[in-house]
Amino acid sequence: MAKILTFCAVLALTLSQVTTVFADTLALTPDQGSLQLGPYVEYLEDPEGTLTIDQVQHRSSGWVASQQDILSFGYTASAYWVRFRLTQDGARALSYLLEIAYPVLDHVHVHVFEEAVQVAEFTMGDQLPYGKRPIDNPNFLVPLTVQPSATTTLYVRVQSSSAVQVPLTLYQDLSLVEAHYNRGVVQALFYGAMLAMAIYNLLVFFSIRAASYLYYVMVVVSVSVLLGGIEGLTFKYLWPNSTWLNDSTLIVGLSGIVTFSALFFRDFLAIPQTRPVLGKVLLTFAILTAFTAAGAFLLPYRPMMLMTILLAVGAIMTGFWAGIVRWRDGFYAARYLNIAWSCVLVAGLLFALNKLGIVPRNWFTEHVMQIGTGLQALLLSFALAHRITYERDMREQAQQASAAAQEELLEQQIRTNEDLDRMVRQRTEELEQANGKLKEIGATDGLTNLLNRRAFEERFQTEYARAYRDKHPLAILMIDLDHFKSINDNYGHPFGDLCLVKAAGVFKANIRRPPDLSARYGGEEFILMLPNTDVDGAVCVAQAILDSLAQTEIKDENHCVTISASIGVAVCIPGDQSDRETLLKEADQSLYVAKKNGRNRVEWQPREPVA
Repeated sequence: MAKILTFCAVLALTLSQVTTVFADTLALTPDQGSLQLGPYVEYLEDPEGTLTIDQVQHRSSGWVASQQDILSFGYTASAYWVRFRLTQDGARALSYLLEIAYPVLDHVHVHVFEEAVQVAEFTMGDQLPYGKRPIDNPNFLVPLTVQPSATTTLYVRVQSSSAVQVPLTLYQDLSLVEAHYNRGVVQALFYGAMLAMAIYNLLVFFSIRAASYLYYVMVVVSVSVLLGGIEGLTFKYLWPNSTWLNDSTLIVGLSGIVTFSALFFRDFLAIPQTRPVLGKVLLTFAILTAFTAAGAFLLPYRPMMLMTILLAVGAIMTGFWAGIVRWRDGFYAARYLNIAWSCVLVAGLLFALNKLGIVPRNWFTEHVMQIGTGLQALLLSFALAHRITYERDMREQAQQASAAAQEELLEQQIRTNEDLDRMVRQRTEELEQANGKLKEIGATDGLTNLLNRRAFEERFQTEYARAYRDKHPLAILMIDLDHFKSINDNYGHPFGDLCLVKAAGVFKANIRRPPDLSARYGGEEFILMLPNTDVDGAVCVAQAILDSLAQTEIKDENHCVTISASIGVAVCIPGDQSDRETLLKEADQSLYVAKKNGRNRVEWQPREPVA
């Protein structure tokens, strides 16, 4: 019998403990400074967002006991109701502050009931002006009074276009002051460090004009804007009445991180010069996130933020790969840069996964961006120090190499002085030969190896002056290949070039005196100059050219043709040393007559001009 009584007592004690553990009401004690409410609440999803407080109060089904320290539902259009009950057995009423530590929630409604009677209602959110909050704080704070031996029930309705996260913490006044003091110190240190890095790198940019430093400054600014928006600091201090900026700022900040990080990697790692395809991928990410930043002010928040997060995840993976690739390429700065930036990239990935509801919200995931950015700054300082050391070593090696080269140069100079005269003569001859070759190249048409027009003009001026001085005749033959355009159109430009080369060979073969010269005057037009030659001699040479062209077959693997030409002849004994253009015009007019009279012929002036 005693054993049965003992068993019953143990069972009763166990049941009483179970009832306490699973009780709906949370008993508070006066010495309780702060309490995270996540494990003690129930939540109800309202997919349509239409439930009222009366409907929620009387609804018994659908409530789910929280299994999380911090409620996190990811990106959703549903409204969520959260409820919990408080009581305390002290002798006096206890004052508390309920904190919802997620400043980017659009709409937050808190209903406070005492024994089924509503005693307070609070409406907050970042879609309402900042001044409408009951307590001036970046987070949402609600004052509560828990009466002794009474039950206080709270219903919290949350709906947002951003990630729906509901971190609930209950503070006594002094505990909240201490928590916010510690949080403020961390924020001051973080944003102070961000400001210092931005100013320092901006000064470096102005000093050396390296674009990578400007991109890094913009990354720091973008990180600060994003985190300041998430922590509610920009809303509190910059635009407390411009609620439309709250959502847009988050997208702009995240887009800026991706855009300028991609540009930074491209520039600092010299990716476009070494890995063009990877450089285009990074540039694509930068352009796409620039569009999401612009779209933040025009398009709905949720799809734009989801798109930006996905782009951020893709850019993170690409940034890792870019650093690894350049590391494997042997780029000395890539290893340190990759390690430094991997902290920010991993932090950004965890942060994005947290906002998508994949990774749970906790202190680490909420502050992972600050942690990652701080580690990145520390590691990047090592990277910069290594870069300075590397450049110093390179300078020392260069100085040693320069000293060795100077010593060798001195020895070589001593040896050179022994036969300086011989080397000077040899170099002078080589220089003259080189100048001669350059002059020849500059005076020669690249296709036909005849003189070009500029060289012909120089020689023509000299010969014209000589003919004027000696009173000798000077003949000009202006030659145009017949139907050359149709040859190019029908057989192609390579075959046309072959025709030009063959024709040039015919021209060169029909002038044999040293003063005579032939030149390509332009396109399919050529010109011959025959000093001390009268009209009969010039016409004879022209007719010989036509006969030679008629007997010359021009062929390649697919075609075989003969070509003809129209030739205009002009001869004069110069009477004015400066009247060279008249002779050229006469030859050109005769060429026009030859083409007009049927081509493949020679035309000339019937008489020789006399000085």
